[in-house]
Amino acid sequence: MDKHELRAIQGFLSAVGEGLEADRDGVTLRDRLSELSRIIQRLMSARVGAGSLRAKVHLATLERTARRYRRRIAVKLNEGRRPG
Repeated sequence: MDKHELRAIQGFLSAVGEGLEADRDGVTLRDRLSELSRIIQRLMSARVGAGSLRAKVHLATLERTARRYRRRIAVKLNEGRRPG
């Protein structure tokens, strides 16, 4: 994984975090949910091949953040489905 891809992932996670605070609509959240799942898979596979411990820790931290956001989005989407 190169620096540009890492920066893109960091930027995306930052935007998702801000979107969660701004309480975006469900359509946007569903799009973010699938993208987060793809990013988590990418980070998991990159972490296996990462050389240094520092790189592995950084990738694991990004993965943990992505998983946390994915859980928060899933909760928000489920709350929207509950009757009144």
